[in-house]
Amino acid sequence: MSRLTPIASRLAIALDDEYLRMQNEWFFKWHFIGKDGPVEIDAFDGKRMTFGNVTFWGTIQQIYWETIQRYLRKKVGSIFDGLEQELDRYPVETRERALNEAREIVCQFVTKIRRAAIEKDRVLRGNGFEFPLERDQGRWEGSRNSDIESRIAVLSDIYCNTTIEVQGKEMSLKSMMIDNLSLVKKDGSLVRDNIPGRVADRQIVTFAHDLPIEPGDHFLRRLPSELVEDFVVIDAQYTAKVGAIAPHFLVNVSRSNMPVAAPQTAIQNITNVFHGANSRVNIGSTDRSVNVAPVVSVEQISAFLGQVRPVVAGLPDTLQKEISGPLATLESEMKEPEPSQSKIRTALQSIKTVVEGAAGNLMAAGIGALIGQILG
Repeated sequence: MSRLTPIASRLAIALDDEYLRMQNEWFFKWHFIGKDGPVEIDAFDGKRMTFGNVTFWGTIQQIYWETIQRYLRKKVGSIFDGLEQELDRYPVETRERALNEAREIVCQFVTKIRRAAIEKDRVLRGNGFEFPLERDQGRWEGSRNSDIESRIAVLSDIYCNTTIEVQGKEMSLKSMMIDNLSLVKKDGSLVRDNIPGRVADRQIVTFAHDLPIEPGDHFLRRLPSELVEDFVVIDAQYTAKVGAIAPHFLVNVSRSNMPVAAPQTAIQNITNVFHGANSRVNIGSTDRSVNVAPVVSVEQISAFLGQVRPVVAGLPDTLQKEISGPLATLESEMKEPEPSQSKIRTALQSIKTVVEGAAGNLMAAGIGALIGQILG
């Protein structure tokens, strides 16, 4: 087994020590809340809770679960804050490897704390001889695997910004993802909208590596003016992950004869994918087209969740509770082979309605703006 990077090695040792500390101090103290003398337990909000001669039931159980979730959410945040301080000291290759190692180490630590919380809850609900079945009463916002993946992705984007050669020029991955593209098949059917990529001369680069790109397909690029450019696919070269560079397509294209134009005239007989939820255009022909609504892609939802998860904890508790359900729906649909557009749009609209009611909250306003961009 290869040795860990110095960053990951230090992190593994620190989290092993932290787990033992939590077992020996925080979890252990809960055994004494039913005694006569007062017991002080860290609330992880800058205060300490005092219990004495109480039963682990009702409100006390609720406090227990709220507190351990608060601890884990804040601990995961502090872990990644610490990683960020260290990454600058190492070359890109080491940073990428360290983040991959950190992902596993943090996930393992979180799993151990959650297991400890579940087991301690079971013991505390028992009578010393008989113990009920285990139950997990936590929602674990901010410390789920998806939250950890999101933090890893953000740090990777910032500190592992490797380059790729396009038309003989070295371009950073981050700088490449500035064009808003749509893939349209030869028959005019929309495959996907809002594809991040980069148009460079006669080549398009995109890390949406699951696209079914074929010669003769069209990439439409929306310009700031709301006009669109049309590029016809000549061939698509797929490259698997190499080192820190994710799988990607280098697509050779030619600009179509159609000049930059409004969406309605950009490509004849191709569904208009830019205006309205069910827009289409027919030029000099009978309308035999299929009414295609713009698809909210998995990439869009993944990017949205990646931006929202880190700031949810900063929202008021009532907002967090109201949007937790729709956020869980989005995460669930991302795992489906064929995500339900209906469920995705309903969840997004629900979140948008909630955050729009939080007047004066900048984070809520930012979330609403993101959803507005996705829904159009």
